Amino acid sequence: MQNLFRVVSQSEPVSITTQNGGTLQKSTVVLQEVNGKYGDCYMASLLGNQITLFPNEYVWAALRFSVKEYNGANYQDITIQDITSLSSH
Repeated sequence: MQNLFRVVSQSEPVSITTQNGGTLQKSTVVLQEVNGKYGDCYMASLLGNQITLFPNEYVWAALRFSVKEYNGANYQDITIQDITSLSSH
């Protein structure tokens, strides 16, 4: 899914350990679709090189949705594949 979004919030990045033993930076970004006052919101993971996003900033982002099964339960992940800020700071 590629769309225009408004940034609602971004968490502070944390270091996580990958499956192959490396480390990676991860933050959580809440994005709201720009289609009226009540556009859908998505909470997505931003992995790797971190950029600082500000509330109410507009971004063009591509989101990847995936579902994993673990111990009989399904879990959905949303990952930001690509993000471009439309603001200059």
